[in-house]
Amino acid sequence: MELTPSRVPKVLPPAGLTAVCAGVGAAAVAATVLAAARGGQESFPHPLTFAVLTVLLVYTHLRPTRLVHRHGSVESDHLDEALLPPMILMLSPFEVAVAVVVASFAGNLAARRAPIKTVFNVGQTVLASLAGYAVASLIVPPAASALTPAAILACAVGGLVFAVASSGAVAVIVRLAVGDPILLSMWEQWRSRGLASFGALLLGVVAAVAVHDHPVAAIPAIALAWTIEAAYVAVVVQRQGRLAAEALQDGVVAVRSSADPDEVRAQLLSAATDVLRAGAATYVSPTEPASAGDLRAEIDDHTELRVWDRIGGGAWIDTERDALSTLASVGAETLRNAQLLAHLTAITDAQSESVLAVDAAGVITFANPAAHALLAYDGDLVGRPADDVFSIKRTSGPLRLRDVSEAHDTVRDDDAVLRVGEERIPVALTAASLPVPHPGLVLVLHDITERKAFEERLSYLAFHDALTGLPNRRLFQDRVEHALVRAQRHQTRHALLMFDLDRFKLVNDSYGHPIGDDLLVHVAALLRRRLRPEDTCARLGGDEFAILIEDIADQRQAVAVAERILADVAEGTVIGGHEVFVSASIGIATTDQADSREALVAAADSATYAAKRAGKGTFRLFTPATAEDPRARLELETGLRRALDEDEFELYFQPVVDTVTGRTVGAEALVRWNSADGIVTPLRFVPVAEETGLIVPLGAWVLEEACRQTRAWALAHPEREPLRINVNLSAVQFSRPNIVAEVADTLLRTDLPPEQLCLEITETGLMADTELTIATLRELKALGVRVAIDDFGTGYSSLSYLQRFPVDVVKVDQAFTAGLGRSQVDSEIVAAVVRLAAACGITVVAEGVETVEQRRALVDLGCPLIQGYLIARPLPAGQFEDLWLARPDGRPAGQRDQQRQPA
Repeated sequence: MELTPSRVPKVLPPAGLTAVCAGVGAAAVAATVLAAARGGQESFPHPLTFAVLTVLLVYTHLRPTRLVHRHGSVESDHLDEALLPPMILMLSPFEVAVAVVVASFAGNLAARRAPIKTVFNVGQTVLASLAGYAVASLIVPPAASALTPAAILACAVGGLVFAVASSGAVAVIVRLAVGDPILLSMWEQWRSRGLASFGALLLGVVAAVAVHDHPVAAIPAIALAWTIEAAYVAVVVQRQGRLAAEALQDGVVAVRSSADPDEVRAQLLSAATDVLRAGAATYVSPTEPASAGDLRAEIDDHTELRVWDRIGGGAWIDTERDALSTLASVGAETLRNAQLLAHLTAITDAQSESVLAVDAAGVITFANPAAHALLAYDGDLVGRPADDVFSIKRTSGPLRLRDVSEAHDTVRDDDAVLRVGEERIPVALTAASLPVPHPGLVLVLHDITERKAFEERLSYLAFHDALTGLPNRRLFQDRVEHALVRAQRHQTRHALLMFDLDRFKLVNDSYGHPIGDDLLVHVAALLRRRLRPEDTCARLGGDEFAILIEDIADQRQAVAVAERILADVAEGTVIGGHEVFVSASIGIATTDQADSREALVAAADSATYAAKRAGKGTFRLFTPATAEDPRARLELETGLRRALDEDEFELYFQPVVDTVTGRTVGAEALVRWNSADGIVTPLRFVPVAEETGLIVPLGAWVLEEACRQTRAWALAHPEREPLRINVNLSAVQFSRPNIVAEVADTLLRTDLPPEQLCLEITETGLMADTELTIATLRELKALGVRVAIDDFGTGYSSLSYLQRFPVDVVKVDQAFTAGLGRSQVDSEIVAAVVRLAAACGITVVAEGVETVEQRRALVDLGCPLIQGYLIARPLPAGQFEDLWLARPDGRPAGQRDQQRQPA
């Protein structure tokens, strides 16, 4: 038994190893000298015997059996015990020493061991041999001619002492190297080879007896020894093969259990050195030249796994080559999977959506950082039962993860609720089952809190006034309808108060619109204070309010409310440093005076007009005597028809300005009625025109006049970039089957290029018949005409319409722009519209921009175009032309800017 590289780990300092080996070598030399002195008188008495035994001993050292122990150490086993009994019987101590030195040195030289290890191996073998010889000599003196039982016993004991001494020497240096107990180390050696050593010893004793009496018996003894050695080697090879298979299996498991690519590479190197009992392993390029003692296997086209420094020496055998190939194949596959997993993990980690994997038992097996953030779970989610961490509720009921997994289905829901503890989070989810052999599901969750807030804000603004927070006309009409139904079913009475501020226009003209807006907010607060929770107060537009008082006993209760409101308003208030006094006119009608919402509103309106005619600052109850409003509306209709015939309408133009350059790039055409009795605002005549159908010829006139004027500007100023003109189409116009042909004819008559015309359509007009709307929009776009959604956000607005409807422009209503700089929600809404519109290739125009702060906010949000009083009020054609020709900052070149007309 000799020392191999694995028996002396690097923890023993080189100086200590040198001292031990030098000591062993010196002791061996001394023992050899003493043996020579004692047996010198009969040196080489048997030359043939000495030669044969020396050759046989050299043969065993040149063909050692490589033993791999369970704890990982490797030894070279020569089975010297079979030759020592004959040597004790037939050779002198000096001859034994010489034979052992020659054989041990030859074996270490063949194994290419380091000089220091060769010194130790030669020395410890000589010492062990002479120790065995010495013990045998104590039992029977050497050179005895008769072969007695005592001599046979001495041979056996000498061989046993040799084996024990050799194991003890190796155990001592292992103790010095790694600290293993000497007895434990010797037990490990004898557990692995004890039976073989004992058998070799018996064979040596038997062979020595046979050859001593019959020298010719050496031939069958050698043959028998060779046969037994071959059988022993076969057994050892089988045992070592089993251990190698176990080591290979452990190595494969260790490699496959690694998930990180770097960990896989490290485990593969460790497994290669353990399985092949190699001194070192590394990765090399296939182009790197091979070195002596290398063993390589391909990982991929660019990498090979290399091991070298075979522990115990010798050449690599086929089973070791196969083991390395197996490790490399497993490592390559595991490395590919680990790299793919790392790639997928990097992708999921970078996603803003939460990604969770849940196995068939409902246990979380994967969670990306977004999932940890969404669930706000303290600790690692992996390994936790999903039901203990969260639950999901859909509109149809709870989402059962196991049912989805077992059904091999995919579930999508854009309106689910995630429950984490006491918190409720709106989410859009996708749950897809995972295939075998690892069934389960993957769950993708997207936090839609912002979207929900946006939708709720849109829904709120669809039914509330952005300035005052009061219900708007749509919500108020719905409340009135419900009140009328209740009145008819349960014989209850409700009152409608129509409320107009007197001289509100004077406040706007005197102090500016911001003061006017603050006044409206103040009045809205007064109205809320005077009403019960079950009553409804709404702002219908401008300075017009409506109040629904439910469940009144008689009109006196409504009158009391009106009187309190009039008194509160008349007290005046300080707004923006200005003391403002206004009054109000209120008309009152009750549900027992009308059977429909239209009739009830008309009755209250007529009472309001009566209050205004009575001197303002008062109220009037509806009576048949005050029902003059229908006649007034009829007169307004007659006046509209006359105005169309007598050309009493005039177009005003409000600039649309580029937020970056400040240049006027377009305008919105707005109609004004210059009647004989004065200017009639669109708020009065447009509803009548829509009800009577007069909006069709009026709209046609506006379209043609706007196109004609725009073309005239382009011809008069060819050096300027042509303007784009925006023309409003009412819902009645847009729903006409021949609207596309009418637009085409108008463009042909006015010679206006289609790309200069943009038709603005309200959301109400778009939603009447969506399929017909989409078809009409596509036909208009086929003409080259641009299409805009007007007042976006105040009706049925949904961001999905930006993708569904083929439109070019979105005009954000002033209900949103008014809150810029003051309301974070409004800012987020406008920002979302701008971002989504830009992604869809749609231009955004912000309406109602009245302050520098609003403009600055829109610039910061990336809104490309704006219009509003900050730039200019709607202007007659001449004044607008001056503004258009002004400097890029939007200020007019001449003095006509001072003559702008009110909206």
